[in-house]
This record gives sequence, structure tokens and C-alpha cells, in this order.
Amino acid sequence: MMMRVLKYFTIVLAVLILAPSLRADSARSRVKKGNALFKNKKYDEALNKYQDALLKNPESPLIHFDVGNALYEKKKYPDALKSYQKALDSKDIAVQEQTYYNIGNCLYKLGKLPESILAYKQALKLNPNDREAKYNLEYVRRKLKENSKKKKQQRQNQSQQQKQKQNQQQNKKKQNEKQQKKQGQNQKNQPQNKKKDRNQQQQQEQQQARKMKKNEMTKKNAERILNALRNDEKKLQKKRRMKSRGGRVRVAKDW
Repeated sequence: MMMRVLKYFTIVLAVLILAPSLRADSARSRVKKGNALFKNKKYDEALNKYQDALLKNPESPLIHFDVGNALYEKKKYPDALKSYQKALDSKDIAVQEQTYYNIGNCLYKLGKLPESILAYKQALKLNPNDREAKYNLEYVRRKLKENSKKKKQQRQNQSQQQKQKQNQQQNKKKQNEKQQKKQGQNQKNQPQNKKKDRNQQQQQEQQQARKMKKNEMTKKNAERILNALRNDEKKLQKKRRMKSRGGRVRVAKDW
């Protein structure tokens, strides 16, 4: 964005018309010095000279225009706009056109692209052949379109991110609910499992007891059978002895 600076001779003519001779001389001298400083990029010093000139001729639109230019270079865009607004009071169409052009630049720097476009359009109404104003107008239009696309893309990205975030939260919630349900089921099953374990243990103990009892009974039966056999053997032996004695009958001798 190139800022417009009015020629010095235009300022001199305006000062001569709008002010008495002595005041014009004083304002002209300060403006001339300010322009020289501005050309050498000494914007602080140039601004001081322009402001001094305004003290001599506070109603001069052209001096306000110069003040606006110095403030613009100092990146004080809101203050520059105020000075340019006062410069629009000029009756000179060329001054008005160049002021609108610079207003467009200021608004662009402030990020006010739609307002900047309006200012360039106004400048082109006053001077349809201004190539720089045409270029800046198209440039800002493209920039505005790009920004609109970027904002749209950002909104879509944000919407997508928000959707992903919501999905993640829902999935996490479902997982937590599933985990809690599983834990609850496990806790619910724990007493049953313990009861089942106790039953199994009791069954094993009962089986072991029955087995031991069976073994004990088998051992006792074996002992009873053995004892019975022993008793039978004793009875048999006794019977044999008794039979043996009965076979020997003593006969008394006949003395």
C-alpha cells in the first residue's frame, strides 16, 4: 500500500489563499521544513513542523493531510484517520481523492477491509483513472475473499474438532460405563463364586471323608473277617483235639 503525499506547491497555494500573508509565510515555512524532514524519513520531526504549522493555520485541510501522512508513517493509524477526515474539508477534488486513497490504506492497516474497499471506491469515483486505487481495491477484495475462505475453513475445522472431541468424550463415557458395569458384575459375582468355591470345597471334604470312612470300614471288615477266620480255626483245632481224645477209650484191667 503506497501512501499519497501532496506536492508542496499545492500546499503553498492553499496557505496563500486561506491565510493572511504573514500567517501564510509562517505556516508555509514550517510545512516546507516538515516536507524536507518527511522526505528524509524523519517522521517525528516532520510531524512537529506540521503541528506547528497548524497552530498558524488550524483550518487548513492540506496541513491536516500532511499531519495524517506523518502519523501514518509512525503507524498511528487511528490518529492518522482523524487528520484525514479533516483534510476531506478541502474543496479541491484532487485533495479529496488522494485523502480517500490514504484513508483506504489506513483502514486496511487496521484490518477493516470492507471499509477500506469503500474508501478506494470513493477515490475512484473522484478519479476513475487512478491505477493505484484500482490495484489496491482489487488487492483488498482478494484479501477479503481469502480471509472469508480462511474463516470458513477455521469454522469447519473447529466444528470438526468439536465433533471429534464430543465423540471422544462419548466413547470415553461409554467405556467408563462399560467398565463400571463390568466391575459391578464382578462384585456381584464374587459372593456367588465364593459360595461356589465353598460348595466345591465342602463336596471335596465330604468325598474325602466318605473315602476315608470307606477305607476305615474296609479295614474293619478285613479285621472282622480275619478275626472270624482265626476264631473258626481255633474252633476247628479244638474240635480236632476233642475228637482225638475220644478215640482212646481206656479199658479197665481185670486184676
